[in-house]
Amino acid sequence: MPLLFPNFRINQVFGANTDVGKTLLTTALVRASAARLARDRNGKKVFYLKPVSTGPDDESDVAFIERHTARYSDVIESKNLYQYREPMSPHLAARLAPDLPFPKTNDHLVRGVEAYARSCVDQLGDEAGCLYVETAGGVHSPALHPPHTQSTSLRPLLLPAILVASPHLGGISTTISAYESLLLRGYTVSTVLCLHHPYYRNDDFLTPYFVERGIGFWDVRAPPEKRGTADEDKARLGEWYDYVERAGREEAGGGVKDAEAWIESKHTERVDEINSMPRRTLDQAWWPFTQHALVNKEEDVMVIDSAHGDNFDAFYASPSASAGKSMLGPYFDGSASWFTQSHGHASEPLTLAAAAAAGRYGHVLYPSGTHAPALQLTEKLLATVGKGWADRVFYSDNGSTGVEVALKMALRASGRRYGWDGESGDGVGVIGLRGGYHGDTIGAMDATPASTFNNAVDWYKGRGHWFSPPAVQFRDGKATVSASLPLDLSLPSSIPYTSASAGTWEVSFSSYAEIYDLPSRLHSPLADVYRAHMRSTLTTLAADGRRFGALVVEPTCLGAGGMVFVDPLFQACLIEVVRASSDLFSGAPDDAAYAAALSDQTQAGPDGRDAWSGLPVIYDEVFSGLHRFGYHSASDVLHHTPDISVYAKILTGGLLPLSATLASRAVFDAFLSDRKVDALLHGHSYTANPVGCAVALAAIEESEKRERAGAWDADKRHWGIGPASAASSAARSDVSGAGRWSFWTQAFVERVSRVAGVKGAMAMGTVFAVELEDNAGADYSSHAGLAFLNRLRARELGPAVAASDAGAGAGVKTDAGFAPFRIHSRPLGNVCYIMTSLFTQPAVVRAMEAAVLDELAALGRA
Repeated sequence: MPLLFPNFRINQVFGANTDVGKTLLTTALVRASAARLARDRNGKKVFYLKPVSTGPDDESDVAFIERHTARYSDVIESKNLYQYREPMSPHLAARLAPDLPFPKTNDHLVRGVEAYARSCVDQLGDEAGCLYVETAGGVHSPALHPPHTQSTSLRPLLLPAILVASPHLGGISTTISAYESLLLRGYTVSTVLCLHHPYYRNDDFLTPYFVERGIGFWDVRAPPEKRGTADEDKARLGEWYDYVERAGREEAGGGVKDAEAWIESKHTERVDEINSMPRRTLDQAWWPFTQHALVNKEEDVMVIDSAHGDNFDAFYASPSASAGKSMLGPYFDGSASWFTQSHGHASEPLTLAAAAAAGRYGHVLYPSGTHAPALQLTEKLLATVGKGWADRVFYSDNGSTGVEVALKMALRASGRRYGWDGESGDGVGVIGLRGGYHGDTIGAMDATPASTFNNAVDWYKGRGHWFSPPAVQFRDGKATVSASLPLDLSLPSSIPYTSASAGTWEVSFSSYAEIYDLPSRLHSPLADVYRAHMRSTLTTLAADGRRFGALVVEPTCLGAGGMVFVDPLFQACLIEVVRASSDLFSGAPDDAAYAAALSDQTQAGPDGRDAWSGLPVIYDEVFSGLHRFGYHSASDVLHHTPDISVYAKILTGGLLPLSATLASRAVFDAFLSDRKVDALLHGHSYTANPVGCAVALAAIEESEKRERAGAWDADKRHWGIGPASAASSAARSDVSGAGRWSFWTQAFVERVSRVAGVKGAMAMGTVFAVELEDNAGADYSSHAGLAFLNRLRARELGPAVAASDAGAGAGVKTDAGFAPFRIHSRPLGNVCYIMTSLFTQPAVVRAMEAAVLDELAALGRA
């Protein structure tokens, strides 16, 4: 999708408005490029493309170009992709011409432009050349496919922009608005051209405005006024073109020769900059979670030039690179940029929300104050993920610090109830799950057991007890719950299971849905086994004098711990047992009191807890919440609400760092007193940053719109969820939150689980994970996942290329759907995962499914 060729410069020409001389000046640039390149060799070297043109053929921009570049006809090629008869907005002109070719989607139009550019490169071979792509009307004039405008239609290509300023009255405002609109959408504007007007003299203001921003500005002599016969007018315009293609800057308007040279130099600078970035990075940067002794070659460095939708536009250094191949390639962001992406890169609603808040607030102080973005986000979170249980929202900057806040909340509440506080609580720990991960700050690390992530941290001191959770996977096509690591938890003969080795077991279920049908499973023999095991363990720990202040769990899935999908029954039972075990945490064991409290827990509904019992329950939903797994909150899955929950990562759709820690009224009340020192003394300088809050609010609202519109109904039906046909919003609300589903099809996951060399596979929401067999070790230190992902990344994915798509013309090919791409992701040892966004096209997911199956099959044969 992105296009950057060392010897072939491409620029997109925008007009600040209609009637600003955009085609006139583009023609001048085309001639100036032709004059420069014609000296080198014969053949087409300068190309002009009008993706969409309206009006009669003889009045089209291509016809204008051809009339006024006849001198260079052996060097210049010009083309329309789509031409409509009526001289009006493209989307309206196309409606009036149903007999003419029309691209089915905006993506097809983008593919047509890309295909034409590549055909130009093919013509050139290794020779130098350039292409000017001229838009229609102004920056925000409608494109063929509303709501796209000229600024967004070809945004996936992100071609360097040339802006033609308005010379008219009001043109300064129009031009600056157009420039800022392009800037907001990620364009690099290197050059601005403006026809000289002797009265309005817009150049007097615009020249310093753009020069101060490092942008070249050229005031170009105005063309002669039309008068006399058509031939006389053409002759005068020809003389004008002869002048402007060769002239440099002049006081009252000069030519475009220097502008064309400037544009060319900016292209060279960009190529040189990208080529130099791998080595400069290797020499100066310190990456997270990276062993620099192993990642030390320039070809290992992914240079991300831009990103759009699901893809990075990235460069990898290669000694075999050729001038005819784009330096940039599209790579599907399979790790969701470390679990943060959900709305696609450069999402326009999120970008505009950020810009509006930045322009209005910047950053402002939050303690003892408020502002609309923070307050509105607070109200939205309490009405959605916190509905029925949360009373307060505390903001911090990322998931790890959000968990630190949650721990401080829980430990204070527990200390007040059980008689320890402050320093006297030094020996207090947490209850959690082995394999859990809550972040890299010291407190969050201490809330997890020793692992690859924290063993090397000198101050690490694990504080707590962690249960080893059974995992949900498809194995050999069957939905299973298994204990892959030896557990002190044996199953009775009344529960059918298999066992591959001592201390491990596997229980098969009739369906994936059965595993997540908690109302049925909560009264099953396996639930009784889980509860007995948990209560027995906690009783032993209490007898040993161990003290605990919170239960901390990553609901549904242990993300960084290896994409372990935890048996939801295990987590639900753990919550029930902990909440029923106040007797143990208070130091007064009482089995009768426990039995009564457990009965209350198992009979309670999912909402409406007024006060916490046992220990405060923390849901670390930093990774899993807000639709990452197809649900808003884990309460929908576990049928228990937390006392504290933490959200980050996709809270802002992946645009900015922000975390929110929600707490119940009972937890909040533990900090109330007439002494300041009893307050929650935690915060950071950018607490409740208005930009982050505004983006988070926009991200949640965009997700809600998509859900209300039924955008995921077809995906849900792949998993047997929801109505069999398109449903009304009312019907959709009836099934919202009911049943687990994924953007990856169940049939695909089952097939993967049957492939030789695969231990198991799983999918939920946006996430697909596959665990590979690795005899050398099945943990984070394994290299099996990296080897597989490297093979997958080397593979180009895409639909079949169809010849001569309507409008593209002879010799030009455009694909029938999305652009070809590669997959980039990061392994978790022997576990490979790929995440979609909430907006990924189903066809893209199907293509990835096919590629994964092919590569796994090849791996199994190796």
